[in-house]
Amino acid sequence: MSSEFKREERYVVIKIKDLEFNSPSGDKNKRSKELGEWISRNSLRTRECVVVESDWPEYHLVWAMIQHRMAGKPVPNFDDWRRADELQQRLTSADQEIDDLRDELKSVRLGPCKMIVGDELP
Repeated sequence: MSSEFKREERYVVIKIKDLEFNSPSGDKNKRSKELGEWISRNSLRTRECVVVESDWPEYHLVWAMIQHRMAGKPVPNFDDWRRADELQQRLTSADQEIDDLRDELKSVRLGPCKMIVGDELP
């Protein structure tokens, strides 16, 4: 394995949304279908890929990870990320519950009777 990593242009990526360019509204699906048929007619192999656009915050991180792997260095264990995703979902759910409870508390405080809070007790 070479220790020097060089980026290469190896793929052509077309964003489906960009197929709308210079086309009447609604032609995106037609153009996407036509492109798929052209790829099939010409026996071009398609691949499952992850595309990270250059204006995304993850772009440089992804390039660094690929460069790291190509240098023969260990790649992070992404199985741990599944746990992080699970924890993030739980955190999001808890945040939503907190927001719901705050809304409920606000409506109680603004209800027909003023709610006594904290040091306001006689």
